[in-house]
Amino acid sequence: MCLTQGLMESNTMHARRRRNSEPATTQAQPRVRGLSASGAPYSASFDARTVFDFLISLSLMRDDQSDLPPEDQRWLRDARAALPPDIRAGMFVGGEEREGLATEIATIVVDRPELRDAASLVATVEAMPAPDVVRAMLKSPASKAQATIAEVDRALTGDADALAAVEERLACTAHDAEIGQLRAMLRDPVGTAERLHLALRAWLPVFRQIEGRVRTVLERDVEARRRDMDLPAPELVERTTAGIRLLPDGTISRVILAPSYFSRPYNWAVVGEGWRLFCYPVAESALESRGAWEPPAATVQLYRALGDASRLRILHMLADRDMYLTEIAQQLEVSKPTASHHLAQLRAAGLVTLIEEGALTYYSLRRDRIQAAGPEIARYIS
Repeated sequence: MCLTQGLMESNTMHARRRRNSEPATTQAQPRVRGLSASGAPYSASFDARTVFDFLISLSLMRDDQSDLPPEDQRWLRDARAALPPDIRAGMFVGGEEREGLATEIATIVVDRPELRDAASLVATVEAMPAPDVVRAMLKSPASKAQATIAEVDRALTGDADALAAVEERLACTAHDAEIGQLRAMLRDPVGTAERLHLALRAWLPVFRQIEGRVRTVLERDVEARRRDMDLPAPELVERTTAGIRLLPDGTISRVILAPSYFSRPYNWAVVGEGWRLFCYPVAESALESRGAWEPPAATVQLYRALGDASRLRILHMLADRDMYLTEIAQQLEVSKPTASHHLAQLRAAGLVTLIEEGALTYYSLRRDRIQAAGPEIARYIS
């Protein structure tokens, strides 16, 4: 039987698309939930290290980088295009809307606070035995698939029964386009580690060109958020991620909030055993001034999100009640990935909140933001 876990937004168009656990029947449940939950509370802390952006910038596939300054849009586009074809083929899941699996080694970074920059991570990964590298890359998928460490270890040593069990569990939670690559990682850990080494080595000198400037932006963002650090952890997470509400359920003991320059305007999420990592987009105020003539990024995101009929329909549906991804996709008559992309745009614009409550993930309308968007939009939504 497939064991699924709640969808966590990641840098759509999506770093890791996760199927969300939902009721077998999606009955109407009018509700707007608060921040309270019965589980043990978790802690939340900031972690401003450039190593996360090293992985995110390597893994990006989407062409829309309009939230970056023009010079960095050009830099990223040219740098990605210059990667050798064999490296791109080995590191990315097929299709323009899929992201690289290099971000899965973020689990190594979370566990090793001494890895401050890209060079230290590359040196550490290259010194690790191949099974350890792949185990780290599989830690997030295996965690959400509820595969045990022992099962993954046996699978990596070639145990056929363990391999079949882990593959079945991963297939229940991974996106269809990822399943083949996850199987390849399990069946060929040496080849997987070698491909990862090649990609990291190729990207390291490129990223180091801008790493110092990125570090300054990340540190500036965290410094500006010091006034928020006394908030309860769920409120801090929601405010920092601009709309991801993670309710305590007893399975999470800590949340790591890592500012990211290259994830803008989305959040990247990595699931670990007992923890969550959110690489959240740095605030506009943390960036270097782009000139008085530049419109605020929040304004651009708002009207970009509203300039689509499907997204307006989603807001109209959410005005009645909170909804699951499957419900929204069914009513729009679109695929889950398409609905998820629309919802990520709406969340980035501050129009919806993504809520994780235990194994469930659902979306809620931010009515205050709707009113601020203008009376004409407010009249349509209501």
